[in-house]
Amino acid sequence: MLCQFTVYNKGLYGCIASVIFVIYVLFLTSCNKPVPESRPNHEAHFDTVINQASTYIGDGQYKRAETYLDSAYKAFPKPGINDIYRKYDNLINIYLHNDFNPDQARSYTDSIFLLLKDKEITYKNEYANGLFFLGEVLMAEKRYTEAFKIYYDGKSFAKKNLEDCALSVFSNKLGMVRFSQEQYQKAIPYFKEAIHENKDCKASSGFNYLFIFPQTYLNTIAMCFERSGQPDSAIIYYDKALQLISSKKDLFPDRQDFISAANGVVLGNLGGIYAKHNNYEQAEKYLKQSIAINDRPGYEIRDAQTAKYKLIELYLGHSNFKAAGKLLDEMESYLSTTQGMSLRNTNIRLKWARFKYEYYNGQNQPMKAYPYLQRYNQSRDSIYKVDKELRNFDIDQAFRDTEQKYNMALLNKDNQLKTVYLAAAIFCMFMIIVILFFIWHNLKRTRKINKQISEQNINMQRTLDSLEQSQEENFRMMMIVAHDLRNPIGNITSIADLMLKEDDRSKDDLEMLGMIKTSGQNSLHLVNDLLKANNEVEKLQKEPVDLYILLNYCVNLLRHKAEEKNQQLILHAVHVVIPLHTEKMWRVMSNLIGNAIKFSPESAIITIKMRKRVRTVLIAVEDHGIGIPADIKHKIFDMFSQAKRSGTAGEQPFGIGLAISKQIIESHGGKIWVESEANQGSVFYVEFPL
Repeated sequence: MLCQFTVYNKGLYGCIASVIFVIYVLFLTSCNKPVPESRPNHEAHFDTVINQASTYIGDGQYKRAETYLDSAYKAFPKPGINDIYRKYDNLINIYLHNDFNPDQARSYTDSIFLLLKDKEITYKNEYANGLFFLGEVLMAEKRYTEAFKIYYDGKSFAKKNLEDCALSVFSNKLGMVRFSQEQYQKAIPYFKEAIHENKDCKASSGFNYLFIFPQTYLNTIAMCFERSGQPDSAIIYYDKALQLISSKKDLFPDRQDFISAANGVVLGNLGGIYAKHNNYEQAEKYLKQSIAINDRPGYEIRDAQTAKYKLIELYLGHSNFKAAGKLLDEMESYLSTTQGMSLRNTNIRLKWARFKYEYYNGQNQPMKAYPYLQRYNQSRDSIYKVDKELRNFDIDQAFRDTEQKYNMALLNKDNQLKTVYLAAAIFCMFMIIVILFFIWHNLKRTRKINKQISEQNINMQRTLDSLEQSQEENFRMMMIVAHDLRNPIGNITSIADLMLKEDDRSKDDLEMLGMIKTSGQNSLHLVNDLLKANNEVEKLQKEPVDLYILLNYCVNLLRHKAEEKNQQLILHAVHVVIPLHTEKMWRVMSNLIGNAIKFSPESAIITIKMRKRVRTVLIAVEDHGIGIPADIKHKIFDMFSQAKRSGTAGEQPFGIGLAISKQIIESHGGKIWVESEANQGSVFYVEFPL
């Protein structure tokens, strides 16, 4: 199967021949006559047969490959469908791309369809490939319109019946048609689509799908870029092909010769592109490596000749006539023993003649150079006329024409259904009339019901208005009570404080007075928070504030409170000035830091961070305390929320500090949120626009 790698060489039909050979060898099944479906296949045995035939093809011994296949299959008593199909597969490729004989290729293609008659779905891969084989034959016969009709049928069948892994083969084939037309930029999307489809191949897909095909696609994309004058992109894809070969070589220990030959082919292509851009050292290095790998029996000898003529061109360009002459003699020896009249071999002979002319002419030997120039000029014109029609053929138009014919067939089929559609339309109209009648009847009832609902809505709205008014009155009353309570509570707290300072108080008296003072202070905090909540509706008077200074002030003010619990307050901030209401913002940050102190354990570290962003400034207060359970996290910013918990040292909560903070922050156009888990700590975030 080494000859499959001839896709990487420069010959026009050589590229097509090799890729097709890669695509189909070891892939399909066939037989000489219709064979019973129950007959088993013998994959392992015929792997050996096909590999040996491929070796002969790779060495240019096409007749020997044909003879070997015939004798090997005759010697085996009862091959299965897949077994014999593989023989047809190889022979079709030989007759189309090596020992050119379209009539023989057509006869084997016809045998494929005879073999698969009434088995198209059972052998859907084989049938789809048979259609593409037929398209190849028609292309060789220059019946392009018919060929693209068959290609369209094959692609449609493949899309309908095959997975993406197998479909990649056909995307590649369409890309090769563009490649043969020298429309390289239009070919690249097909090969990339093939790579994308090939990614769906499973580990059990086999050597072809996991190694041969993907590295072939990468290498052919590189050739397209090279021939389009994009050497940098070409080198990238040649390197990708080498990386793929290196990454997968250990997966197939029994195919190391094949993998080595593949590596040699890509190295030759890479050396060729360096030679074109006059990178002598890199070009010589890669080309010599390629020749050393493939210029031996059982490897890709034909590709080695391509690497040789690239190296000859490099040597002639640098006047290294001795090295060039040695390689020219080696190529002459190869051409004298090569079988078949493939276009690729003809191209090699043509290049050999040109290089012989340049070899003698460069050494000032015009009498020896002239005959080779004459031979080159005589052969060149016929070579470039071979596929002139194909290069001018519009594949896209062919597909459009074929698709249009299919659409016309569908329209004819639609006409046959018009009577059915008309009857269905009449029935639908009747049903619509019946439905409209019921809708009209129900509308009358609905209007009556809607009227009743409207009256109920009006009554509900009145009730809601009354509730809102009652709530406002209750809130005002609460504010009055809170305001009036502040003085007596303050007096009680002051008196308790004075009494605590008196001497000769008993221990029990001191304890009771301490409780009175503490309760009074807590009550004052609650009354103050209630009054502040009411004041938040006032219009903010903003002024430029340096957040670093504000945060540093809050931290220093609360540091003594943290030291009571052996806690550390750490500030990381920068100087950022934004318009704020200083007193209100001090209240927010003091509340957040105070909460962190309250709900953190002894010796905890509390971090206050500030970071300037593109359009905002973000402040984070992080503790490692008791955290917030998920069931109350959404309630903590509600006024008079029931989500209250005592601090780690028994500190009493009032439950409205965060609600007030949220009001202040939102009145500044900012937002506040928390990230927390129970027993893991909390991080409160405050974000303001710059």
